[in-house]
Amino acid sequence: MNVPGGSLRPLYLPLAVAVGLIAAGVAVVLVTGHYLDRARLQHRIALTERQAIQNKLSRATEEEREIREKLVDYRRLLASGVIGDEQRLDWVETIGQIKTDRKLFDIKYQIEPQRTLDLPGLTPSGEVEFRVSPLRVEMQLLHEGDLLAFLDDLRRNLKSHVMVRSCTMQRVDRSTVEKSVVPRLRAECTIDLVTIRDKQLKAT
Repeated sequence: MNVPGGSLRPLYLPLAVAVGLIAAGVAVVLVTGHYLDRARLQHRIALTERQAIQNKLSRATEEEREIREKLVDYRRLLASGVIGDEQRLDWVETIGQIKTDRKLFDIKYQIEPQRTLDLPGLTPSGEVEFRVSPLRVEMQLLHEGDLLAFLDDLRRNLKSHVMVRSCTMQRVDRSTVEKSVVPRLRAECTIDLVTIRDKQLKAT
């Protein structure tokens, strides 16, 4: 059956419009997909940059905390007298004051010449130098508590780091002595008095 060509002419315009709309829709979908992919990429880049910035801030904060802690430790050591040259006169006065305050019996001691500290695991540094002045002590004691108190006072008051190497005690025979308050123990201790020489501090 033949359809006259003139009868289809009214449909040309709607068909053209429909084709145009379809083409426009496809173009919109393609353009939208392109911009969406681009937006997703930019979002990922932004997240990566933000994470990198956060990591840098975290590292900076951690480094600042470590520096602050080291500075506090340094100031504490400087205030306690550990950093600096040995202070023999101060050590002698402190030991005498401890003996008086604790009402201890006779104390004999000798501070040997200072030398470089030789300690396993201690690595020499170009900035600081660890020095040790060996202290050898011989004491007459009423009981063991006197020795513990003496060592504790040394750690708290002496301007150095106190490291007890060894201590030995033995009983003293006082059976022939009539006095009730007499030394009952004799102690010998080897103690390291450690100081730190800061070469940069000395240079300034």
